Amino acid sequence: MADSLFQPPQTRTRSNEQANSAACRPLQSYLPTRARCLRTATGTYVAQFDRSFCADIDQADLIAQIDTLLHTGQVIKNGDTCHVSRLVWNYRDVVVKRYNHKGIIHSLRHTIKKSRARKAWLNANRLEELKVATPRPVAYIEHRKGPLLWKSYLVTEYVEGKMLHSYIRDDKISKQNRLDAITQVVGLLNRLWKHRITHGDLKHTNVLITERGPILTDLDAMTVHKWKLPYRSRQRKDLERFLKKTDVSPDLYDHCRLLVSNAATSSEKSVADFDEMRCDGWTVRIRKGVGKDDIADMLSLSDSSRGRFVRAKSSDNARVFRGSISFDGTDHGLYLKRYLCRSALDFVKHLFRPSRAKRAFNASLMLQNDGFDAPVVIGLFERHIGPFCSDNSLLTEEVENAKSMVEILTDLCRGPEAETLGRKRDLIRAFAETVGQMHAEGIFHGDLRLGNVLVVRQERKWRFFFIDNERTRKFNAIGARSRLKNLVQVNMFIHGISNTDRMRFFRSYLRVNPSIQARYGRWAARIIAATDKRLSRKDWFEG
Repeated sequence: MADSLFQPPQTRTRSNEQANSAACRPLQSYLPTRARCLRTATGTYVAQFDRSFCADIDQADLIAQIDTLLHTGQVIKNGDTCHVSRLVWNYRDVVVKRYNHKGIIHSLRHTIKKSRARKAWLNANRLEELKVATPRPVAYIEHRKGPLLWKSYLVTEYVEGKMLHSYIRDDKISKQNRLDAITQVVGLLNRLWKHRITHGDLKHTNVLITERGPILTDLDAMTVHKWKLPYRSRQRKDLERFLKKTDVSPDLYDHCRLLVSNAATSSEKSVADFDEMRCDGWTVRIRKGVGKDDIADMLSLSDSSRGRFVRAKSSDNARVFRGSISFDGTDHGLYLKRYLCRSALDFVKHLFRPSRAKRAFNASLMLQNDGFDAPVVIGLFERHIGPFCSDNSLLTEEVENAKSMVEILTDLCRGPEAETLGRKRDLIRAFAETVGQMHAEGIFHGDLRLGNVLVVRQERKWRFFFIDNERTRKFNAIGARSRLKNLVQVNMFIHGISNTDRMRFFRSYLRVNPSIQARYGRWAARIIAATDKRLSRKDWFEG
């Protein structure tokens, strides 16, 4: 099946391998590689350049001219703290920002902490890897006197745009366009917050509105947080700075405040939607509005149960019941999945990690908070014997009008080719983009076989709901092994899917994962080999 999906290229370069590996490192390690950057020292100056920027020129000449160029260029800002100018340097339209010397104590502090230019350079490279819009960094320069850092310079590409501060006050711009700009800015900030990143100086003059959307500037105070408590504190300060009362219209201000508040607290709201209680020895976390009698009925379900819930098809390691209950004035179709103990080792595992139901509960909320679809979680049930979790179940809402990806593809392959060919291609492209976006966000699905993907057609668009999420995890950057595993699981469906369809999937996937484009041939070969190995197993079954 998979011998000729893709043809690996004849040659590969070392620089391509380095560029690909950079995308798989932890967030704190997103540093420029030697393949991309050149570090140089001349006299009292130390500098680092993007190789594409300084090709075929003498870096020492550029460093020597930096102050002269600053004062002859178009001055954007000239203050005590910094001097900013727009100029042409090596035939490139750039912005140079000089961080001025402000005394011995100031120099000593930044000698110990890194220069502001270097921190902004590193943070810009981090944001590039995370696909958060910011002007491309092309160089930073540090001027030292003895052991002390005296001044530093940051060079970035010039981006044509208007400061958010001016944009939302410009009456010549329609109100709807200004509202849309605020919405886009909040979406950009939400991408930062998903990675526990705070900007540090989130005033409106540090956001540019461009034709391609908003971009962030002034990144020297940006922080990547490991711990939740300091992150929440710094995020609160960012929000206060961003929402500081201004002279914009009340409608714009209220719109901005509502969007930011919703984005910043989305995960907390998800958890706050649930009540926690004890019931007949069970610890129950249930969505508000569900009655206690309904909870008791669900906890007493067994294989022989008759009533509102009946057994549904499931694997040997779980029991699934389908039924409905009424809350919030509406009947809701539900699925209750009871996870069975697979071995004595399962008891021991739960001493060190959450139960399967709790991991699925958390992963489903994570997917929804990150903009992906999963069945709405209604409840989590756990029962413990001492420190051991003996029973655990997850209650989710039924996805209306949904079919599994396997059923959809099978139906499309059986239908008249003239009618179904275009729909099948659209489905494959849309699914590839969704999986690609998940991987770009660092999300790995534990079992991405197509039977674990529900599909809904809405207004000529496909929506994909991911189920069986107990092994789904989010990383700062998805590893090569996890990426390969998911792509192999998708590739294992064989009925009615041609090699051209597989190539179509892979190309759409690469569009949202440019970090592996340079080595697509090697990735294709690995996917083929791993897929063939999985298909050759006697215990394999599709879906």
